[in-house]
Amino acid sequence: MHRIFGFLDAHTTEMGEAPLVNQVTAYTCPERLARERRLLLRGEPLLVGLSGDLPEPGSHLVHDAGGVPMLVLRPAQGELRAFLNLCRHRGAQVVSGRGLGNGRFVCPYHGWTYDRSGALVAQPCAEGFADLDRSGLGLRPLPVAERHGLIFARAAAGPPVDVDAHLAGAEAELAPLGLETYVPFATVARTYDINWKLVIDTFLEAYHVPQLHEGTLSPGILGTATAWDAFGRGGRMVVARRSIEAARGRPEDAWSLLEHAVILYLLFPNTMLIHQIDHVEVVQAYPADADRSTVTFSLYTPTAVTTAGARRHFQTNFDLLVNVVEREDFTLTARMQRGFHAADEATIVYGRNEPGLAHYHRAIDAALAADPARG
Repeated sequence: MHRIFGFLDAHTTEMGEAPLVNQVTAYTCPERLARERRLLLRGEPLLVGLSGDLPEPGSHLVHDAGGVPMLVLRPAQGELRAFLNLCRHRGAQVVSGRGLGNGRFVCPYHGWTYDRSGALVAQPCAEGFADLDRSGLGLRPLPVAERHGLIFARAAAGPPVDVDAHLAGAEAELAPLGLETYVPFATVARTYDINWKLVIDTFLEAYHVPQLHEGTLSPGILGTATAWDAFGRGGRMVVARRSIEAARGRPEDAWSLLEHAVILYLLFPNTMLIHQIDHVEVVQAYPADADRSTVTFSLYTPTAVTTAGARRHFQTNFDLLVNVVEREDFTLTARMQRGFHAADEATIVYGRNEPGLAHYHRAIDAALAADPARG
């Protein structure tokens, strides 16, 4: 809050070291997207939910927005498990949706059946596969880990997921939030004609708020005096509410940042976790192709919503998130996406006053440059 007050007094905002020039082909090139899929969306741990998405032993969820169908489940004892949600017989998806099962997952195609350890336990007409070792036909495991109320999984085999290493310091702020108790309230997935990185770009600067959101967000949110801190390849942006000025005359021990700000965490590479006053929003982007992406919006509450008044309150907040982003941000960025193809040798620039954007794209470029398959 001292930093924000300093920005307000100086009529400025957080400044990076230098502007960053980027090629528009970063948003249009299919070959680049193929590398982003392999290195980032399949090679990096991705947030697949909060602990409340698997509320009790025996519950499971399916996560496939990234193009790799994953089954994540909470066993009766021990840590979470994750598997590639593909039957070893003919590749059908074994499980859909989420829920609380009886410990068996039956493929809808031919009835091959797996238990919660991923082992194949039943095959109709098993004699047709007598020459195959059943123990080698279980669901393929994937790395998964749960910490601070966050569930991360990797969509490809590899080393264990180290959540704290991935958060790179952000865990010191996320751990005290008590996300372990949060429960899902609403979620929706929609597809837009924009590159997946434009989705994340939308939430990494408040510079656009006074102009684009003049009648919706700007009356309550400042577009300046924004604080940014990097955590590894991710980071945290604090966007001040106009009400923050009211805190100046109070004793510092009575200050509450959350009361007067929106706190946005970039969970690299494709997730924004947004801490609001009384709930948490999660926005995730997955590419369909270079010019289209599927965006999942979710809202979580600290405890289960049990009254009609509370339901109306949180539904209003959820609708505001989806509708403002869709009607204002994504309508504009869809036109940007089309424009990129009109001059695909052109460049765009992220200003010093947009340090989160520059940090994000430098991190992506560094990951792609380190691709061992390049040479």
